[in-house]
Amino acid sequence: MLIRILLNRINKRNTIANPWFWSHVVEFLAAPRFQIVLAITTVLAALAVPMMTTDYVLTFLLQLFMMMALAQSWNLISGMTGYVSFGHTAFFGIGAYTGALILTAGLPLMTSLAPTALFWFPAILFIFSILCGAIVSLLVALPLGALTLRLRGPYFAIAMLGVNEIGRMVATLWVDLTEGGDGIPLNPAVLPDLSTAYYAMFFLGAVGTGLVAWIHRSRFGLELKTIREDEGAAEMIGVNTIRNKIFAFLLSAIIPGAVGVVYVMHTSFIDPHSAFTPILNLQMIVIVLLGGSGTVWGPVIGAAIIMGFREFLWAEFPAAHLALLGLLVIIVVFYMPRGILGLISQWRMAGACQQLPSNRS
Repeated sequence: MLIRILLNRINKRNTIANPWFWSHVVEFLAAPRFQIVLAITTVLAALAVPMMTTDYVLTFLLQLFMMMALAQSWNLISGMTGYVSFGHTAFFGIGAYTGALILTAGLPLMTSLAPTALFWFPAILFIFSILCGAIVSLLVALPLGALTLRLRGPYFAIAMLGVNEIGRMVATLWVDLTEGGDGIPLNPAVLPDLSTAYYAMFFLGAVGTGLVAWIHRSRFGLELKTIREDEGAAEMIGVNTIRNKIFAFLLSAIIPGAVGVVYVMHTSFIDPHSAFTPILNLQMIVIVLLGGSGTVWGPVIGAAIIMGFREFLWAEFPAAHLALLGLLVIIVVFYMPRGILGLISQWRMAGACQQLPSNRS
């Protein structure tokens, strides 16, 4: 019925460029029933993908869900509170190295187990590594957040950039633990297959999106948005800004830690450059800004567009794809500062204004 009414009104307006059209499209997409059906359909489709596609497509989707999860974690701290982090990749690197070390230590245990235990031990090692990656990132984020979140604006951003560089230097210089610049190769015997890594990354992307959705609708989320708009005013009305910022920072560190473990399981190798690359943090920022900062579905939309765009550029312009990605950042910042969802929201408001009766004397 809703679709029929929408189509009838579109025919009367005779154009989809009219803001009125987009206002009703947004209302339809925001309907709870539509979102439930869309979520169920997406989950079922994602679960069925490994059974009906090639390894190339499965790898692309794994990377898509990886960037979705990372973007949601960045969105949680930077989009919700306004504290822009240039060093969120540090938690990804910490998780990746944690997972690599645990998986390497688990290999001798596998060789000493009875054949019957080899069925369940890899699954336990897989889950244990992901949990450890998330926990270690959380433990690092606790004192780090208590120190850096007392800074504001560009000072916090620069401090986080320094944190990421410190992580890279530690991974490079602590040769006894991390093998330095040579990196840590992993034995395929302790690694899951591509389908298992895909399911794990999809789960983390879904958890990240669900976490942001829950916070977005909670009192905690409202307090974070208040901090983003005016932290001084938030303190005056009784919001515990330090506690809320640290809690959001901790939650945002858990997801990259877990994602880093699944990433190293997928690539079977980790080194300081790939673990702490600032390009990964740039991609998180671009995805969130393109889709809509501080929104639930913005990182999902941004991840789909950016990953598809990156795949095309990598194939067509392998030497210049990063420069073109930087150009996209400039375009988004200047012409869509609120992202795609912000632009649609503006159209929706314009459409609502068109429906208001004009004051004619």
